[in-house]
Formats: sequence, C-alpha cells, structure tokens
Amino acid sequence: MDEFNASRHVGDDSPALLPPPTPERVEEFFEFLKARIATARKYAPAARDYALFRTLYHAGLRSEEASLLDRPDVHFSRGPFGKLHVRFGKGAHTSGPRPRWVPMLDQLDLVLRWFLDDVRGKFPDSPALFADESGGHLHQGTVRNRLRYLMELEGRPAADRFSPHALRRACATHNYERGVDLVAIQQLLGHWTVSSTMRYVRPSATFIEDAYRRAVTSTLGELTGEEPTP
Repeated sequence: MDEFNASRHVGDDSPALLPPPTPERVEEFFEFLKARIATARKYAPAARDYALFRTLYHAGLRSEEASLLDRPDVHFSRGPFGKLHVRFGKGAHTSGPRPRWVPMLDQLDLVLRWFLDDVRGKFPDSPALFADESGGHLHQGTVRNRLRYLMELEGRPAADRFSPHALRRACATHNYERGVDLVAIQQLLGHWTVSSTMRYVRPSATFIEDAYRRAVTSTLGELTGEEPTP
C-alpha cells in the first residue's frame, strides 16, 4: 500500500471488531426514542436525545463533533439537503481541528428544523445546539452515558446494544451498502484516507447477493425498458 492510501494512525477513533447495528436495529431504536418523547417526565431532554442520536447516525459524526455544534452551524439553505458545519473535526496527529461540511441526509434537516423550532428554546439560551440543562455543550462522555442509559430503558439484550461510535460506523456501512461512493463516505466522515473509511465498512452477510440482485435487475431493466423494482 502506497504512502498516499496508507492509514495514518490508529487510535480512539479506530473501528471496533464487532459489526455495526443493522438498519433495522437502528430504526427500532429511533422508534423507541420517538415514542419516549410523549411519555418522558422531561420532554426537552428526551426530544434532544432523539435529535442528537439521529444526527450521529445520519451525519456520521463523532460524539465530540456533535457535542460541540452550535446553532449557527446548521445551514438549511446550503446545498440540496442543507449542511452542518463541523468546525471541530478531528485532525490527524497534532494537526488541530479539521473543519468540514456535512450534508443532512435522510431527512436529518427535517429533524433538526423540528428540534430548533420546538425543542431548543426549552433549554437556557446559549449558542450550543445540543445543550445540557444549564445551556452548555453536552460533554462527549455525557453522550455515551445517555446512550447507555436509553438502551437500558429500552430493555434489549446486551448483544443488541451499541456505542455512539457504532452509529458512525453504521452510517459508513449502510451508505456503502446503498451504493454511495466510497470517496463520498470518506468526505462525510472526515477521514484522511479511503483506507481509513474501508476499516469502518462492515457489509452484511448477504451484501454480495444483494448487490448481485440489484445489478441483474438493473441490467434486465435496461434490456426490456422496464423500471427496476427496489
């Protein structure tokens, strides 16, 4: 592997050996969070948690990157989906923050519009997007603890639980399985090299068969002039 494609470092941001949660598992968790908003003793923190973890997954952010977002970092008019300005993206070695623009995919823009319009004002006024109850930025450790607490409330087996970073790996894997270009995923995650991104991608056991079916269906559609079925 040449020096331009070699992975530069392995550290806390390195992917785990366990596969990320499946799209179905992630959706089940979000449905649990959504239902909890209506029954939680405190509406605002429950609604914030829903928006926060949707952001980690759909934007592929590190927990620290999400916790340091400010309200002015949300740009709904930038690009076709709107974008988040991640000003404190992780840099390589000691290079300092590496800012990047991240599109709000899979209707994340709608989630964040709702959050800003209906939820954020219930916290103390401050620049922080995902604020704690004093108005400050959530600490990345608090993000991990909140996710652990919520999954305990959900009551699923330990094997079904995951970390905030697993949501980032799920973002990479699920977009790759959907056919998103690997370089685009690299830019989304803020990796220096494609090889770093590839270590995040853990396709499902039927990835080859699913890709084959899509390719065959697309080819037959071109030959017959029929629209391929999803």
